[in-house]
Amino acid sequence: MKKETYSIVGMHCASCKSLIEGELKGNEAVKKANVNFSTEMLNIEYDEGQLDFEKLAKIVASVGNYKLVKDEAQKDDEKLKEYKILRRKLLVTGIAVVPFAVMMVVMILQALGVLEIMHAPLGMLEVGGIEINIFFVVQFVLASIILFYGGGGFFTGALSALKSKTANMDTLVALGTTTAWAFSTVVTFAPWVFADVQQDVFFEAAAFIVFFILMGRFFEAKAKSQANDAIKKLFELQAKEATVLKNGKELKVKVDDLAPGDIVIVRPGEKIALDGIIVEGNASIDESAVTGESIPVEKSVGDNVIGATVNKTGSFQFKVEKIGEETLLSQIIRMVEEAQGTQAPIQKLADQISGIFVPIVIGIAIVGFVFWYFFATGVGISLPGGTLSTAIYIATAVLIIACPCALGLATPTAVMVGTGKTAAGGILIKNAETLEHAHKNDALVFDKTGTLTEGKPVVDEIICDSGEEEKYLMLAAALEHLSEHPLSEAITAQAEERDLDYGALKVEDFRLHEGMGVSGVYKGERVVIGNEKLMRKEGVEAHELLQKKAENLHSQGKTVVSMAVGGREVALFALLDKPKKEAAAAIKALHKKGIQVIMLTGDHKDTAGYIADDLGIDRVIAEVLPTEKAEQIQKLKKEGLFVAMVGDGINDAPALAEAQIGIAMGTGTDIAKEAGDIVLVHGTIDKVVDAIEISNKTLAIIKQNLMWAFGYNVIAIPVAAGVLYPLFGILLSPIIASAAMAFSSVSVVLNSLRLKSNV
Repeated sequence: MKKETYSIVGMHCASCKSLIEGELKGNEAVKKANVNFSTEMLNIEYDEGQLDFEKLAKIVASVGNYKLVKDEAQKDDEKLKEYKILRRKLLVTGIAVVPFAVMMVVMILQALGVLEIMHAPLGMLEVGGIEINIFFVVQFVLASIILFYGGGGFFTGALSALKSKTANMDTLVALGTTTAWAFSTVVTFAPWVFADVQQDVFFEAAAFIVFFILMGRFFEAKAKSQANDAIKKLFELQAKEATVLKNGKELKVKVDDLAPGDIVIVRPGEKIALDGIIVEGNASIDESAVTGESIPVEKSVGDNVIGATVNKTGSFQFKVEKIGEETLLSQIIRMVEEAQGTQAPIQKLADQISGIFVPIVIGIAIVGFVFWYFFATGVGISLPGGTLSTAIYIATAVLIIACPCALGLATPTAVMVGTGKTAAGGILIKNAETLEHAHKNDALVFDKTGTLTEGKPVVDEIICDSGEEEKYLMLAAALEHLSEHPLSEAITAQAEERDLDYGALKVEDFRLHEGMGVSGVYKGERVVIGNEKLMRKEGVEAHELLQKKAENLHSQGKTVVSMAVGGREVALFALLDKPKKEAAAAIKALHKKGIQVIMLTGDHKDTAGYIADDLGIDRVIAEVLPTEKAEQIQKLKKEGLFVAMVGDGINDAPALAEAQIGIAMGTGTDIAKEAGDIVLVHGTIDKVVDAIEISNKTLAIIKQNLMWAFGYNVIAIPVAAGVLYPLFGILLSPIIASAAMAFSSVSVVLNSLRLKSNV
């Protein structure tokens, strides 16, 4: 099975989504198909042995004026064509609708007694013994231009839906406008057909309906474009050119022409082309556009640099390590696109309603027509006009005012804006479900090292049973340099700082004991370095004095690593890992939200307790192996807690997966491999608070959107059906209905755009 994401051009309502999905899912070669109406993206999983892109494109095109496109450039071209056609139709329709607008103003002034004018100022024309109202003919010509040129797409869309034995928003519009136009045309050219009813026309209804819907789609397209600005801005961050050093010469090349291993020169004020590592020089780099960190980061030889960030000061050279889709920026763009293509659980109800919405509305329109034509006068309701014209008038209003589009846009537009905005702040939310649920957690579990602390421990003190401190440090470094654990790196760094040649010591049978330490053999003696668990496991003879020292060090918040040679404890390494500067404030903010903060660590309980007290953490679960962390998350969930886990994304992967929400701290430039539902690119825990706040605000916007979309239809459809007329004499004009329908979709998108300033 092949998984792909394609763009679809031509969708204009939530029914389009259901129509395309239904057709694709009906193909046996398609396993999954999810269309996001707001982002106009198709996420599909299919058997590539049976289907290819061309066949998929044909399936999509078979149900309407939809085009499946592969890349962003082609999508932009197609969208530009669509936009130009829509703008031209709106312009022509707008000009043609002006006489109807003037006519309506005159009618209003006449009703108010301000102006007196003949009903048919152009007079009557006799053709074949039939008197035809010239004023009606003029309206017929203008309305026909508007309906069949401006609204031509409604008919092709409705016919395509009919071929697939379904109905969509185009069906409603086509039925409503055609009914109004056809009735008025018969009254104009064959008035004897309706000789027993009031002979009046409402061409203006068809004209204004098309105009308002086109205008609504025009503004909706512009608003949706703004909603997806985040992705566009991310693409715009990419550098276009770079200065590469080849054979001692500096050459200007396109970024697309760079390859791994190329040496690129970056001067002050220039954008860094791609991800790499500095090989010469140093600089202060503004990484805010990618990581959300506003303070420039100092970089020197050996440090990683990120493509699309800006060199503020200093000049340096870096070796290209990642190109194309491997770069951090590309990974971020891909993750944001994937997140925007997912569906939030709250949207499922709206989609289910949208799927059956059109047939229900058509049914209500038919029932309304039947009641007002056959039964209204019989139950004592006096009509404003003839029974047929009133029944058609009401059925048309029902067809036009109903709008599943607002339901379809309610969630995805908010998700689009929310995920795009957060990405710009260094918070990558991988799917819509996470965005919806992130605010629910009532227990937030933090890993200690590298999450609550800097993750860069240093050796603060070395205690020996003899005066041979450097001897034991050198031997410890000979083992520890073979491990990548932060504590191992700290001991190795201390040996290097003292210029100890630990590489000269030949250690054999090196072993890594996950979550506990390391061991090996030196000159026939077994050397063990690690925590108390490892010492007990190896049967090490404890040193009474060192044990007392260790207890004291733990109480000071220091991590203690024991060292044994030949089965006897000989030294202690006390390491200090400072809490992150933003940790205390972030935990305080979480407490204000009523969230319980828990520390989950493999460190000694006294060391963990010291840091927990310092930061204001509620609960500590210490001395836990990496393999046991997921079990601890399970226990917390059994307590009835909704658990979010914050970890480094590598060692904590099982625990992150077990938690309802996994939050991974970004490490380096390879964020795509991080576990978790949310990735904090810069790795600062204040972003955890931001992610929860964003989730809360996005869900609030989604609820507002759905409330408006549901409420609009619940109220508008009965009003259009005439339920207020018997008591209050209120009938909803199809013209007002079309304007309200257009506004409903635009309002949902505009409400979602508020997230851009609120997040």
